[in-house]
Amino acid sequence: MNKKIIAVAALAFLCLGYVAANAQGAGDYSRTPAPAVSTGASKAVGTTDLFFDPLTPDPSALPGGGVLPVPANLRDNETPRRYTGIIKNKTRYEVSLPSENSDGTLVIPPHSWIEYTMWTRRANVTAYHDGKPFYCLKLYADPREYPFMCEKYDFMAEIVKPEPAAGKYKPMKKRQRRVKKQPQV
Repeated sequence: MNKKIIAVAALAFLCLGYVAANAQGAGDYSRTPAPAVSTGASKAVGTTDLFFDPLTPDPSALPGGGVLPVPANLRDNETPRRYTGIIKNKTRYEVSLPSENSDGTLVIPPHSWIEYTMWTRRANVTAYHDGKPFYCLKLYADPREYPFMCEKYDFMAEIVKPEPAAGKYKPMKKRQRRVKKQPQV
């Protein structure tokens, strides 16, 4: 009887070893090295379809887009670039401006200034005070023409207190002098 128990135990041990060996082989995946990724930005940008390049539109987005009319001002525009300038707040109010780069709002403290970035050569920007339009800025960028704080900026604008419109000039009325009659002698 001892021989039968030893034979059954040996058979069970062999079966468990076989099952364990096959289970390990089933989970064993072929190990291949990961593809090399270049970190050079100049090589990575625009080399594959994974990167967005706004200057070269995807031709599949608008098939037959070459026949669409293009406004003359868009056709003649130069390539977009970043224009950085100074906006000075010369009022006693805290003024806020919508950012052109994001949906954020830039706040200019009273009698202070900020650097403002825009991506077009001309822009109309409205300054707000307490959520109400306060001042309108017409910005025009002329590259590196405005020196300020040891740097050259593309534009410079000032927010000044809106002055009330001056009334018409009215000359004063002439006062009439009374002429006393001289007594006759």
